[in-house]
Amino acid sequence: MNTFFGWRMVAVAIAIDFFAVGFAFQTYPVIQLHLEEELQLSRFVTTLTIPIFMMCSALFFPIVGRLLDQYSVKKIIVWGGFIYSLSLMTLYLSVNYLTFIIIYGLPIALGATLMGNLATSKLVSSWFEKQAGRALGFAAVGVSFAGFIFPNLTQYFLMDILLLEWREVYLVFGIFLLLVITPLIFLLVIDKPSDVGQKIDGGLVSEEQEDDETNGVDWKIKDLLKNKNFWILTAVFALQFSSMMAILAHLTFYASERGWADQAAFIFGMYAIPAMLSKIIFGWLVEKKLDPRMAVFISLGLQAAGLLMITMTENPLQLALVIALFGFGGGAGLPMSNILFRITFTQKSFGTSRGLSQPFIFIFQAMGTPGVALLFQHYGNYDNAFLLLTGMVVLAMSVIWLMEKPQEELVSSS
Repeated sequence: MNTFFGWRMVAVAIAIDFFAVGFAFQTYPVIQLHLEEELQLSRFVTTLTIPIFMMCSALFFPIVGRLLDQYSVKKIIVWGGFIYSLSLMTLYLSVNYLTFIIIYGLPIALGATLMGNLATSKLVSSWFEKQAGRALGFAAVGVSFAGFIFPNLTQYFLMDILLLEWREVYLVFGIFLLLVITPLIFLLVIDKPSDVGQKIDGGLVSEEQEDDETNGVDWKIKDLLKNKNFWILTAVFALQFSSMMAILAHLTFYASERGWADQAAFIFGMYAIPAMLSKIIFGWLVEKKLDPRMAVFISLGLQAAGLLMITMTENPLQLALVIALFGFGGGAGLPMSNILFRITFTQKSFGTSRGLSQPFIFIFQAMGTPGVALLFQHYGNYDNAFLLLTGMVVLAMSVIWLMEKPQEELVSSS
């Protein structure tokens, strides 16, 4: 009997997410310190990079989501890798912040969207039905693992040991993505079980559930925009991701303000391992029949607790431990958003529904980071900004219960 390739696709998805998020997104918190110093940028301008990246990505997400529901996921990811790699190499030529942000916000955002978590989640969900919670939880681990590896790789190895400056770091990443990662994606990715004569879940589902491309409802964009659950899910994850993004964008700055600049990369990376564990644990719990709304509520509560304690820390170790708690709570957000959109709007329309929600989520996220910067400039510290972020997460804990109870199983019905 042939080995089921579904779990291999999960491993491939982990690797793709790891590099897609790591090369540009998880590296920037280290790069921004050097960018601010070399280009003489203000704190506000320096922290605009990720919000601009997200705003531009928001324009691509609905299109990419629809493409993923209609065309080969493999081809879309490969094209993303090609565009992403060339864009990273082009950053080597940037001479000022304007050229940097144009490259970062347009071709890099497009490439990262094409090969990012939306695409890998679509890939994994095509291989699993009853085991989708666990599979999507595992698949999202690459995002968090990148948060642990890339800041430390960039700071302590590429910059401190190899003595690369930030442009050379991006050049190395681009070459590696073009010559190694993208060809491997082309060789390893298989769109769906039927392409290799296999069945979803390795044959654990019924024949009626087998054809996942025809199973479920083909949601139209106009109908999604009228659906209450679509807006509730969008609001909840906009609040959760916005607070998480703002903290991660300002964490190295916060550590530096406290006099812990040398430990900033380590502190930033401490959210990653707990975030990886939470993705697996919460995905498994939902698969074992925990109400997905309760899973989201618990993860938000842990995230809020971590936020509240950040300003109470008295040394780098305490801050690192608090960030670990914050990461465990917030880390579950990505797989839970994928799981809930998949359950609510079915596998057939997963790409469309999740892709359509992302612009609204990204717009809200994009406001959080510069908003925190403005509050810092006004008050001279981060206390009020972090308190506001805590309030946003607590609000999300209430909003999730406005959603109708999802189906009992991770199985869509038409």
